[in-house]
Amino acid sequence: MSEKLRVLVVTNTYPTADRPGDTPQVHDQVEALRAKGCDIDLMYVNRYEGRRSYARAAWAMLLLSLRSQRYDLVHAYYGHCGLLARLQFRYPIVVTFLGSDLLHPRDGAIGKVVAKVVDGVIVQSEEMKRAARRGDAYVIPMGVNLHLFTPYPMEDSRRELGLALDERLVLFPWNPARAVKRFDIVQEAVEIAQQSDARIRLVPVYDEPHAVVAKYMSACDVMVLASDHEGSPMAVREAMACNLPVVSVDVGDVRQIIGDTQGCYLCRREPLDIAAKLGLALQHGHRTCGARVVRKKDAGWCADQIMLVYRSVLKKGSLQRKNQGAM
Repeated sequence: MSEKLRVLVVTNTYPTADRPGDTPQVHDQVEALRAKGCDIDLMYVNRYEGRRSYARAAWAMLLLSLRSQRYDLVHAYYGHCGLLARLQFRYPIVVTFLGSDLLHPRDGAIGKVVAKVVDGVIVQSEEMKRAARRGDAYVIPMGVNLHLFTPYPMEDSRRELGLALDERLVLFPWNPARAVKRFDIVQEAVEIAQQSDARIRLVPVYDEPHAVVAKYMSACDVMVLASDHEGSPMAVREAMACNLPVVSVDVGDVRQIIGDTQGCYLCRREPLDIAAKLGLALQHGHRTCGARVVRKKDAGWCADQIMLVYRSVLKKGSLQRKNQGAM
């Protein structure tokens, strides 16, 4: 193993010029790893191109096994890319699972198989660790980019985004078309809340650059989450970093993230209860102290933890080769 780790990152979710909102935290993590001294090549599998992109990636993986040593290991993000990475046999594999690739009934079936056949597993929550059925899995939530997600004056943010100053804005920072995010329930909850306060408005934000999302988190009054399942929802930690109140169902590790932060509320996945908790958050009338909660677990902290995983996997592989050679 060289002093400077050489890593091939394989991912089918990464921000591009056409889709700047496509899991930008993966980009942040890659850049944080580079800042820690990793030499990283990126293999982006464009899932929007369908089978052709996966076929090209599969062929490239097969060729890796035949070429001279170029990397120390392969780090795949998302279960499907872990399956691609397994097509080569030269390098150890670390897979970061992001949520649905272990928790969704269909994608999770693939993810559970992948988790069994790779060298290192990183998950976002204890629930995902149980789903992976790997007692040695590492729980390392994606780190917050604190350069972008930081408290910023609400009025200034609204002016920059062209938002009304007198409305009470409820942020939904996901694509409403993603059924798992339950926009239908959120929309009904906001309609109920509007019966008491006509100034309340739901603001869906998606496919936007990370910096724009951060600005919306400073501009809005509260963020709402009603997902069927989550690993460790990044948007909740980003909202906390911006001191934005959060109303969320008890999913993933949200309970642990928000803790007893004043202005943040857990709710049932029911429109009436979500509407009631939104009312409480809006009555609170202040930003939270959430930034203090998430400050220690930024993208740099996350990169440090991943580096430890890399070295553990490589050390284990070295010991196995040494023992095999002694037989």
